[in-house]
Amino acid sequence: MEATLSLALLGQPNSGKSTLFNGLTGSHQKVGNWPGKTVEKKLGTCTRSGTTYTVCDLPGAYSLSAMSDEEQITQAYIESGEADVVCVMVDASQLSRSLYMLADFVGTKVPAVLVLNMMDVAKDQGKRINAGLLEQRLGIPVVPFVANDSSYYDAFMKAVDKAAANKTCVDSQALRNLYAHYSPEWTAAYEGLAGTRSAKQERFDDVWLAAQQATQSEDGATTCAFARFKWVDQMLENVQVEEGDAAPAFMKWLDAALMHPRWGKPAGVLTCLVALLGAMLIGSPLMMLGQIPVMLSGPLASALTAIGLPAFVTNYLSSALMTALFFVFSMAGFVFGVTFVFGILDEIGIVARISYLFDGTMARLGLPGKVMMPFLSGFGCNIASVHGMRVVDSWGQRMLGIAMCWAVPCGSTMSIIPVLAFTFFGFGGMILVVLGMALGVVLVMLLVAKVFGRRLVPEEERAGLVMELPPYHRPKFKHIFILALRRYKSLAWRAFKVIFVITTVFWLLTYSGTGSIEDSFLYIAGSTLEPITRFFGMGWRLFIAFLSSLLAKEAMLGVLAALFASADPNMLSAASGASAAGFSLDMLVGQVSPAEALAFMFACTFNVPCVMVLGSTRAETHSLKWTAIIALFYFCLALCISFVVYHVAVLFL
Repeated sequence: MEATLSLALLGQPNSGKSTLFNGLTGSHQKVGNWPGKTVEKKLGTCTRSGTTYTVCDLPGAYSLSAMSDEEQITQAYIESGEADVVCVMVDASQLSRSLYMLADFVGTKVPAVLVLNMMDVAKDQGKRINAGLLEQRLGIPVVPFVANDSSYYDAFMKAVDKAAANKTCVDSQALRNLYAHYSPEWTAAYEGLAGTRSAKQERFDDVWLAAQQATQSEDGATTCAFARFKWVDQMLENVQVEEGDAAPAFMKWLDAALMHPRWGKPAGVLTCLVALLGAMLIGSPLMMLGQIPVMLSGPLASALTAIGLPAFVTNYLSSALMTALFFVFSMAGFVFGVTFVFGILDEIGIVARISYLFDGTMARLGLPGKVMMPFLSGFGCNIASVHGMRVVDSWGQRMLGIAMCWAVPCGSTMSIIPVLAFTFFGFGGMILVVLGMALGVVLVMLLVAKVFGRRLVPEEERAGLVMELPPYHRPKFKHIFILALRRYKSLAWRAFKVIFVITTVFWLLTYSGTGSIEDSFLYIAGSTLEPITRFFGMGWRLFIAFLSSLLAKEAMLGVLAALFASADPNMLSAASGASAAGFSLDMLVGQVSPAEALAFMFACTFNVPCVMVLGSTRAETHSLKWTAIIALFYFCLALCISFVVYHVAVLFL
């Protein structure tokens, strides 16, 4: 019978837990929310030497004081006794500060392993750590570790097996003495424990139980914390030797630039924009794979026709299926680039600093500062924004951040709308339209925060940023590349299932047996509904193009060409922009009024970004319900904006 072992990862944010979790479990992960909490729950499995390990990545927390949702969940899980071994992750380069989490853990009767992560960073800083001496004092295995280097994992797993076999728990005697010396509140709580244990509390030493009771008061929390810091100092005496500051001069210059009170934020924004360009460059080869279905569409249709398949089936396979593949490859390729580039910035330590810079601004919206990078990446592609929100620990904040980033106009929108504005209003008018849309983006984001903020991030769950800025260090490019490739494969499959359904529905609406768009359901329905679409300031043809922007912003060019130039629309060529060849936007000027054109531009800008973003949002949030709610909100909001813009514009244009 195969042996099983439950393993919990405990540590502060930026301690390397998620890197270790991904390194252990690979693609064998399940992500959801903890029952009753909008905090992400990560579970995974791995098998080594005949033993299956169930790994739980606990929410990052600075203590077990049960203040925030993350701390409450972490403490409850430790108290539940579900873990056979708890791995306490600490930053070896900042050992005196990060070891406080272990001090808070002392007194639990759960076997534990201390993982000294970022040993490479400590070495670069000129720090030497005597892990053997620290292990002797603590009474548990102590493992020097580098989470993004697979060569360290065998020693780590051996330490886990050793802790499980020997039931090694942290020696609590030294901390007991310090509590008794420095905290009268702890002493009173300790003396009052006799005969009051519950069955659940049998898993804990009286040292831990008394500390938990004592820290309920302000004085007790202070004196117990002081005792823990003293304990950390005792444990580290002669354990860590510093041989001077070995930090490169470039890193010192970078830190001075990002942390500058005046230039820090501009430097952070510039860093994000450069990272976005880098992501596009790196992801472009994989994104180009999306052109393969475009090239295969025609030959595939000919081959299927030659073997005698019905026209309906041939058109479906060569159009709908190829369109879904086109979108999936295009989306997943860009996500690969974003994951790789942002992974590098995260490991270097830049992401944490940008989070700190913008935390005060974002806190007014109920979000942490780390959402700033995903927001800015949305100017390239909203998929990058959705995917980038993974850095947010709270599910509610992540969902709110994703909902807000949908308002950021992507690269396709920013390339199409100004051209339309120039066609109808000239250069000066184009500038005014773009400025108006920029103002609209800010207002829509504020509206989204107002409408959904209280539900997703209640006031009582909002708190200021508390974080330990990680040291700068060199990233492991191979590890980041493997992680990005794994995410590319996973996201491509999950997104395909959503995108395929939506493109199939769109194909059914536009298909006609005669090959003429006039015989399609979408044409018939659109022309029938024109009295309603006129209410929102768009004729039925513009309204159909507006609907096609749900598929992709590029698709509306092909649809405009088909509807206003009488071209024969193929969904795949429209989506890739090919059917717009030979179509001049000047054709619209004589058939569409300026007020209609302006309403259409605003409606498309603030519509649901595209089907790829829908698929990505569903994949990242694991919530079909909230994806649908946000999509419905944006669709209705876009129509309302179109209504207002048209009826105001018609008075002046």
